[in-house]
Formats: sequence, structure tokens, C-alpha cells
Amino acid sequence: MPFVLLLLNTLLLSLAAAATTKVQQRTHEHPLLRLPFYDYVIVGGGATGLSLAVLLSEDSNRTVAVLEAGASGIGNPNITNLRLNANNFGTANDWQFVTVPQADVGDRPQAQVQGKVLGGGSAINSGMYLRGNKEEYDALETLGATGWNWDSMFSAVKKSEHFHPPPQTEVDALGLTDTPAFHGFAGPISVAIQAVNVSHFFPEFAVPTLKNLGHKINTDPNGGFHNGPSWDFLTILPDSNTRSYAVSGYYLPVINRTNLHVMTESQGTKIIWADKKTPDGLITATGVEYVAFNDSGNAKNVILSGSALNTPKVLELSGVGDPAVLASVGIDVLVDLPGVGANLCNQPITTASYLLKNGTVDAGNAIRSAIIDVEPFSGYLSETDLQRSQELLQTKPELLSDAQFKIMQEQIEAGVPQMEFAWNVAADANNVTTLTFDRLILVKPLSRGTVHINSTDPLVPPVIDPKYLSAPHNKFAFAKGVQYTRTIVNTEPLKSIVVGPVLPDATVQTDDDFVNYVNTKSVSEHHFGGTSAMVPRAEGGVVDPSLVVYGTSNVRVADLSIIASLPGIHTVSLAYMVAERAAEIIKAGQ
Repeated sequence: MPFVLLLLNTLLLSLAAAATTKVQQRTHEHPLLRLPFYDYVIVGGGATGLSLAVLLSEDSNRTVAVLEAGASGIGNPNITNLRLNANNFGTANDWQFVTVPQADVGDRPQAQVQGKVLGGGSAINSGMYLRGNKEEYDALETLGATGWNWDSMFSAVKKSEHFHPPPQTEVDALGLTDTPAFHGFAGPISVAIQAVNVSHFFPEFAVPTLKNLGHKINTDPNGGFHNGPSWDFLTILPDSNTRSYAVSGYYLPVINRTNLHVMTESQGTKIIWADKKTPDGLITATGVEYVAFNDSGNAKNVILSGSALNTPKVLELSGVGDPAVLASVGIDVLVDLPGVGANLCNQPITTASYLLKNGTVDAGNAIRSAIIDVEPFSGYLSETDLQRSQELLQTKPELLSDAQFKIMQEQIEAGVPQMEFAWNVAADANNVTTLTFDRLILVKPLSRGTVHINSTDPLVPPVIDPKYLSAPHNKFAFAKGVQYTRTIVNTEPLKSIVVGPVLPDATVQTDDDFVNYVNTKSVSEHHFGGTSAMVPRAEGGVVDPSLVVYGTSNVRVADLSIIASLPGIHTVSLAYMVAERAAEIIKAGQ
């Protein structure tokens, strides 16, 4: 039987890194301090939720509790060491969600990795720290999220950042530079340019090849212009070479703050509502049910902070959502919001690899994605392919809103990046050297999907249907991105050290071959958003610009589900943007 946290003036954000739960505990040695009421209870201690909890608890007169369904993970080497992050996939630190079979990628179900541990995705991701183009953030305001634009979000994210300029050795060897105005230097999240082996490969082969293809090096892509090849920015502490994330950056420095209580292995499941509506017809949250082992408590405000896959589940279990979805499982409709669980965005990813001549890098050495090249369609499509792209862009995908479709077409015309090419070079113990484009990502797909409940049991995972590559343009542009790696390796000076293709192999030659390759070899990049979109209610929105769920008086959402159209980036910087911006909004309304 679930426990209940009672509350007043509830703020409901979503589930950040929650999952099935067994035991409730503090994440440090002090006993769990139970209070009669909390000012804020945040259900989900992921990148956004945990960071937001720390920010709200800066006011010593406000008490904040976090219910995190996963374990603490503190000290786990698979978390602290960025290179071991994949060891968390498919374990207790991962929700282990799986999609329904995806018709446009060979009817294959897709694993959907989501952090189920304190810190959420920031604890198990690859650490990539990127910001998108100014137009992508301004688009949020154009879609109806007043006050959510490049200026406000750029200011917010710099509060979270502690940037470490590159060491002089790398500046001299690779020409690394940064722009101080693009960065924060006093925030909790450490950001540094990837420390690379100063091999001859990058300055002698990679960079000249990219320049010969017309790609201009972007020395610092964090100021609102992301186009082109740049060096790899990571959330990492350069002195210890360990992960910087919501736990180490935001939480651990204030772990003994007496007005902040973090309880792991405790999963929020359902909102409890007052019997009567407000005079203006809104419903008011008075509590939240949660699953734990040994305790319960009361609260004034509850914030559920989570993910685009879990937020709709909590709202739907609470009677907020599409009437057809709720009726299918026998839940009474309290707020008719068809946008809940709709507009699911995610990015498809695949890889390509090429054998290089022995000796390109030292045996046993790997250079992990030191170059990230993000390109608009004009950066990798031929003139003929650009014409075909324009033809395919005339057809709007079924689940994409008219407003989003128009904006995405405008961004394509403006040259906003659409495809990521990440370079990885490694030599094994026998000196066999491979160049792998380990992240070929269609970063701004037009395809949209859904995530909904099909059971009233809160521990049953939602039904996830991203509809990967269902938009014909997506499949065309993605396949052409893989095909473009052949152009890269056949361009001097890189061509002089390339032996031949490994994956896809040399038999893959035609356009149809490359389409078949992405059909069978693409998977999820696990960057989810959009399912509680911050757009007008009449256009399928779920929350207003103050993060309040339509039809409620005191329920908010603050996670990536509010972002109607994701920037073409790795999303951890966006999670911190949302946390900092949400804190500003909530504090202003206290």
C-alpha cells in the first residue's frame, strides 16, 4: 500500500530519476529527519530535480524533501568514471524501459536508458556538455513559453557552470581556445574541454580534412552558435578526471543542510487532490502517494521532477491527461489534457567505423570523441540531395504540430545543425587502429511519438512509442549522414591513412543500402523531451510559462518534458537550465 505525503500549495514537477522502490533513507549518515510539513517535496532526484531542491533550500526558512526512487549511487565507480558510464545500462541504475516494436527501424523494440539513481541521467550519461543555437531556445518563446528564450536560459545555465579553460599544452598543440563570456566560472557543475592525447592524428589528419571539406572549426560552441567541428566539452573535474554531476556539484557540498532531506528508494506515484475545486474551477493537489518501506509524512508543497517518460505516467495516474487514455484503464478524468504523453521527441543514433593504417595512434590508446562536428543539412548534403530534402520537407509528420513544423522548417533554412558526427580513434594492443564515428545522431528529427500508461499499477512501465524515423525526411537525412562519412574518409589528408570501411562494410554502396543500414543499426540516443509541452493549452500544451499544469492551481512540471522542441544537443546542459530557470520562477512566486 502506498504512503501519502500531504501538502498545501502543491508544486508537482515530475519524476526525474525515479524507479521501483524498497527502502527510504537519507543519503548520508544522519538519521532521516521527518517534519510535520515540508515547503517543497520533490519527487525525483535527477539532474533537474536534485539541483532544484538545492536551489530552493538556499532559503533556510524553506524546508525541502526529495523522494528519489533509485539508490544514491554515491561513490560508485561506474558513475564517477565517465568512461564506465555504459556499465550502468541495463542495471539497477537504469529504468530499463523498452519501446514497442518500431515499424520504421525493422520492427525492432528499442532500449530506452533512463537514470534510476540519485542524479538521474547526469549520473550515467557520457558527460557531453553542449548548447544549441540561439534560434532553438528562442523558438520555445515563439511556441508560447513567454520568458523562455536564449537570453533567459543562457543566463540561467551560466549560473550552473564552473568552466575550466584548457591547459596550455593543449592550447599550443591543438589550437584550443574558449570565449570567457560564454561561460560561468562559479557554478556547481564543472565543465572542461576533453583532455585528449596530443597525437599527430587530430592536427595532422582530422582538422585539415574537415577544413578541406569546408567545415570551419568552432573554437567555442557554447555561446549560441553551435555549427561546425569543435572540441569535446565534458562535465568533468579535470584535476581528478571524475564526473561532475547533480550529486557531486549541487548536493554533496550542502549534504548537511538541515532544511534539505533526500530520501532514496522512494517513488512518487500519484497526486492526491482536494475534494472541491477552487472558485475558478481549478483542482488543487493536497498530497502525493509514494512507495517506500518504512515511513510517510506531510508537506506544504510537492515538486515531482523527472523525465519525459515518467512525467506523463504520474499525471495520467492522477487523472490528468487524454480522456481516451484514462478511460482505457478506468481512471476518472479530472483534467482533460490530451497533450500529456504526446509530442515525444528523441534522437536516433548509429555508428560507422573505418580501419586505419597501423601506427596512427599509440597501441592501447584511445582518443574518445575528441571532435564533435554538428552540421546543417547544407554541410553534408549534395545539391541534388538538398533538393530532395526540400521535397520531403513539404510533408508534415502526423504527430508534429503545425507550429513546430513551421519553426523547424525555418531553422533548417537558417542553417541550424541537424546531424552530429563524433570522432573516436583507438588502437588495440596489436596496434590495429580504428576510426569510429561513434555518435552519428540525427539531432533534430521531425518524428514524434507518445508515452502513456496501460495499467493503474504505478510500478508497471509506460507504453513508449517514439516512432523512430517515421518521417520520410528523417530516414533520408539520417542515411545520408552515415553515407557522408565515406566522403570524409575519402578526403585528404585522412584518405592517405584509411585502409577501408568496417561498419557498414564495403558492400554497402547505394542510397538504398544506407537506408537499410539505418533501419537495422540505429538505436535510441536517450535524449527525451516534449511530453508535457510548455505551449498554449489549445495547441496541445500541458504547462504554462510558469510551469503550472493547466487546470490545476498548484501543480508544476520542471523537467525536459516541458521542452516542446529539443535543441539539437546532448541534453544535460538543458536539464540544468531548466532547474535554474524553474528556481527563479518558483522563488519569484513565493
